[in-house]
Amino acid sequence: MSLIPLFGKVLERVAYVNLLSHVNPLMSPAQHGFVPGRSCATNLASLLSAAWEWVEDRSQIDCIYTDFSSAFQSVNHDLLIYKLENSFNISGKALDWFKSYLQNRQQRVVVNGQCSAWCQVTSGTPEGGVISALLFALFINDLPDEVSSGVLLFADDAKLYRKISNNSDADALQADLDNLCRWSQTWKLKLNSSKCKSFRMTLKTKPTLQTYHIDGVNLEHVDEIRDLGIILDTKLTFGPQVAKMSKKANGALGMLIRSFQKACPRGHLNPRSVIAAYCANVRSIMEYCSVIWGGAAATHMIRLDRVEHKFLMWLNAHVRQQCSSLLYHDLLKHFNLASVSARRIHHDIMFLRNVFTGRIRSSLLLQSFSLSVPSRATRQQSRTLFSIPYARVSTVKEGMFARLPKRINSFVAKCVNVDLFNDSRASFRASVMSYIVSV
Repeated sequence: MSLIPLFGKVLERVAYVNLLSHVNPLMSPAQHGFVPGRSCATNLASLLSAAWEWVEDRSQIDCIYTDFSSAFQSVNHDLLIYKLENSFNISGKALDWFKSYLQNRQQRVVVNGQCSAWCQVTSGTPEGGVISALLFALFINDLPDEVSSGVLLFADDAKLYRKISNNSDADALQADLDNLCRWSQTWKLKLNSSKCKSFRMTLKTKPTLQTYHIDGVNLEHVDEIRDLGIILDTKLTFGPQVAKMSKKANGALGMLIRSFQKACPRGHLNPRSVIAAYCANVRSIMEYCSVIWGGAAATHMIRLDRVEHKFLMWLNAHVRQQCSSLLYHDLLKHFNLASVSARRIHHDIMFLRNVFTGRIRSSLLLQSFSLSVPSRATRQQSRTLFSIPYARVSTVKEGMFARLPKRINSFVAKCVNVDLFNDSRASFRASVMSYIVSV
């Protein structure tokens, strides 16, 4: 086996690490993909930070979800090299390496054993390359500078958003969409207007209505949209998200049960192995970005409890040491498993700690949570760490920016020896796991 491909991957990985350390200070705060300390959750939280604030203010937020046609394949090599050199100060041998990496590539098409002639590849970041996604992120790094509205990026996913109080605000958002189109034309990227959507979040009975367009093509307006795997609805109830998630988790649970029953039709199952498989394939579905949608109404959340209860009852019937009770709480205790609701509390607390300890790198989120400062000195030391923002409507009251401070305050009030800022991550996590069992 030739070592040349392996050596090439190692070299590409080294280039990725060095490039990331070099460009990280210059990356736009709007980019949440392929950036250390940011993720899908930070991207969504940044959007909802504005949404909940403006909904509370009796206003609305309009969003434009854009889609670039063949985004990664459309990156012009010459333009990318130009940006690496002029925007990120890459020069000398490093720039020569990137030129060599991108240019002088050929490709051909094979159909039914018949091959086309080789042709030169003049655009696109190499498919499957370790460094390709980061190169695309650098290519669109200057996009937020072209608009006055809010912008959030995750790789090639870009969305514009703006507070809409009147028609002038809607016109300003359309003007920014036009600026985005001009930017795309300048850098030879193409927006697919048929896949771009407009979306509105508000509690107003008579919102400001606006039809947005790209090059004369009206964008489809939707009442629900899938954003980085999370379904957002107009009133931010997250009911559709929980419904979709519970349906998917039920399907995954059915497949897991059938797999174990086929592998062990008459014998007793090893509970540890089954629970490990459940956590990896089913519970992970019900926990994805829970910090975002964790404030959904209890009538929605009970559907997730039912999925786990169903799993525990099946497991209890196929193990040697069975629990005499089939109640959800008793089964959780018997199998030493935290409930999905307790796990959501765990994720909420850890997320807020990560924001304040720098594990999550977002100045916007750091500013969104305020430490509590007592109005006067008292003899008894207060254990209230965070101030809880006032919220008029239940949507905002249960949103993450009001819910997470409540979680932390309750946690530190009960666990008086825990230091949110100085305890090691392992020690703090262990304290949280002990706490959620008692909740």
